[in-house]
Amino acid sequence: MRDLFKNWKILLLLVFLFLSLLSISFNGLKYGIDFEGGTQFQIHLEKPLNSSEEVAQVTSIISRRLDWTGLKDTKVTAFGNEFIIAQVAETDPAQVERIELLLKKQGKFEATLEGKTVFSGKDILHIYKDSAKGYGIIQQQEGFEWHLPFLLSEEGAERFTEMTFHKCTISGFDQSTGRTYECEKTYFFIDRPEAIVLMPPVMHSKDKDALLLGNFAENIPQGTEIEELLLNAQTPLILADSNISETDKNTLINYSSEFENIIVPLGVYPEDFLLDLNALGFKVNQVESEQNIPWIWTVTGAKEVISLSEDVTNMQPYVEELKDAKKYSELVIRGFGSGQDDALTKLSNLTIILESGSLPIGVESIGKETISPNLGSEFLSVVSLMGLLALITVLIVLFVRYREPRLVIPMGFTLLSEVIIVLGFASFIKWNLDLASLAGIIAAVGTGVDHKIIISDELLRKESDYETSLVNRVKRAFFIIFAAAATSAATMLPIIFFGFGLGKLVGFAITTLAGVVIGVFITRPAFSEIAKYLLQSKKEN
Repeated sequence: MRDLFKNWKILLLLVFLFLSLLSISFNGLKYGIDFEGGTQFQIHLEKPLNSSEEVAQVTSIISRRLDWTGLKDTKVTAFGNEFIIAQVAETDPAQVERIELLLKKQGKFEATLEGKTVFSGKDILHIYKDSAKGYGIIQQQEGFEWHLPFLLSEEGAERFTEMTFHKCTISGFDQSTGRTYECEKTYFFIDRPEAIVLMPPVMHSKDKDALLLGNFAENIPQGTEIEELLLNAQTPLILADSNISETDKNTLINYSSEFENIIVPLGVYPEDFLLDLNALGFKVNQVESEQNIPWIWTVTGAKEVISLSEDVTNMQPYVEELKDAKKYSELVIRGFGSGQDDALTKLSNLTIILESGSLPIGVESIGKETISPNLGSEFLSVVSLMGLLALITVLIVLFVRYREPRLVIPMGFTLLSEVIIVLGFASFIKWNLDLASLAGIIAAVGTGVDHKIIISDELLRKESDYETSLVNRVKRAFFIIFAAAATSAATMLPIIFFGFGLGKLVGFAITTLAGVVIGVFITRPAFSEIAKYLLQSKKEN
């Protein structure tokens, strides 16, 4: 028996079993909406969706934003052509607030230079989530800086090269570094509004000073000019107190054919003033002013200002003709956070928005409510009991078939170990166990029973029917097992990699594949060693 516990395959199983039990003990298991409830968001779109294709596009994008893996138990459905209902297995207030902020975003990303769009989210082909490429956060003296490297499409890279060509000028000479340059700035926006901005002159003056001072935590560099911000946002600005002058009224009338919306500070203008704006044909959006952040920065959707560099603009080394310019397709978005968690949240949110894509229509408003579990803990207890009874039933059938306790007991132990390791894996990656994931676990364990029968049949085969070596018999069994596992992987991998937005189907595929991998490389090799040892011992006795 001591020799059995020296076998590395048995030790591997025991180590994973111990780590799984440890993970379940400390992290616990997270369950989906059916078992523990969650939060429901009622998303009201700005305009009705025009076709079933648009409905499918919107629900798919929202699904990807909430959970691209399908492991967090989300449900996204359209209700009519103006409302989207999203259910998430999450009740933590901080996480619910973060999800709500993500859902409010249309996700329209744009980079501008001198008031013209250099590239947009559609031009971003890939986000490099690799620390070797610079993805992640770096601690600086002032706080934490986050980096998001990405790849531009060929068309986007060409447009970027053309628009930034020679956008730096020589400003001086430094003895240690050589020439110094003054370069133009690029502005990054998310959901830049197609609207007029109206604000009091006093508030404009305050925001102007705040932009010049800068704000490290909000990625506003010192010296940012409000006129340059508005130019790049391509947003008309009108300054007015509580009364609209005839000049301002004429200006608004001229804009009414181009813009439907007008943005004003929340709680600044009286009700009759807002009614006058409605009378001119505008839909008034009131936006709250955030503490320590210029209001104009918030309403324009500005996220970052980055100066171009002399190498990107082909000034250093100097390239005379545009046709000879070096094209830059790999770029980096940088930002800052007041703390590590803040920086990680900003990086994660921007990554999700860029990867999921932008909604074709903006979001008007979002309502939310807590939803109670449909099935609850009692159903979970029943499912666990049914699973245990099913395991016992399978073992009884196997005993009747083989009439060999030396095989049936290791089968039961390794099957139970397989379930525990899969649950430990679920606990470690914090996936929400819902009905689809439980079905995936059952499917994986079901293949485990099949594979153990294959191993047992080979080990019990009469010597005259096949080679006498138990090692050769196990090898033959595993040839069949690996072929079957490869078939399962070939079926599930396309769903995982190309099934974004399919929600529970992706979750089922991941859980099934995880169970098959754990079984093939951990539990089934251990079972073969245990069975081989016990049968060899019986033969010797």
